[in-house]
Amino acid sequence: MKSILLSILVFLSFSSNINSQNITADTTYSSIATEKIFRIIQPGKAPALTIQLSGYYDIGLMDLASADNKNLSVTDFYNGRGFGTRNGLGVSLTGKIRLHKKGNVRLNLTGAFHRIETNVLSTESKIGNVNYNVISGAIGFENCFTPDRKFKPYIGFDIIASSIKGSAVLKIDTATTNLTIKNSFRVGAGVNFGFEYALSNTFGFNLGLKVQHLNIFKKENKTSSNPNETYLNDDKVTTPAPYTGLKQFVFTSANLGFNFYIGHKAKK
Repeated sequence: MKSILLSILVFLSFSSNINSQNITADTTYSSIATEKIFRIIQPGKAPALTIQLSGYYDIGLMDLASADNKNLSVTDFYNGRGFGTRNGLGVSLTGKIRLHKKGNVRLNLTGAFHRIETNVLSTESKIGNVNYNVISGAIGFENCFTPDRKFKPYIGFDIIASSIKGSAVLKIDTATTNLTIKNSFRVGAGVNFGFEYALSNTFGFNLGLKVQHLNIFKKENKTSSNPNETYLNDDKVTTPAPYTGLKQFVFTSANLGFNFYIGHKAKK
């Protein structure tokens, strides 16, 4: 009888120790798990407004790349077979406005300046140089695939209105002609893609590519009474005229810049 009672007491003591250990372990585990789970499920929030400041390196395409290896062909430029340029530099300021709570669709409003030249970042050629100053305003839409996260890839489309003017220095033998390219208004379009990365809830950077065709609409040819002045003159011609011919103002740009976020909470 004594041995039976002793066995029962030993069993109850052992069970009590196990239960006590399990309760302590479970309490500690529950506390840690709750904190980690909260961090995982905590939702992000897409920014209500993104302000993007970017710098560009522009590469001319089609007729905007008519300077071969940064050497201007004065004959081709005079006959309207190209714009006489090659590359350029630019800067833009864009406001990206969230159109709904999720935030992946954004309205983009952009102001930009580009300078396209024959000899950007290099010395002037011996036969001359052509340059264009482009002031543009654009409105468009963008799809950001993960707006509430730190890494935000996007793709977008813009309608672009541009004011284009410039100048040229043309050297033929010993003669030099200084030509003014008067202001011309054109309407075009652009597509862009890239990504943003939020370093904090208020600041980040962006990297992307953009292709712009600035003179899809409003092409025209105009003449000036001053022989040292011309216009963009990019429409079809029936009668040949100096600096006049069908031309496309197209370039692609690599951009790098900074983003400033308002109302943003990036999800990990």
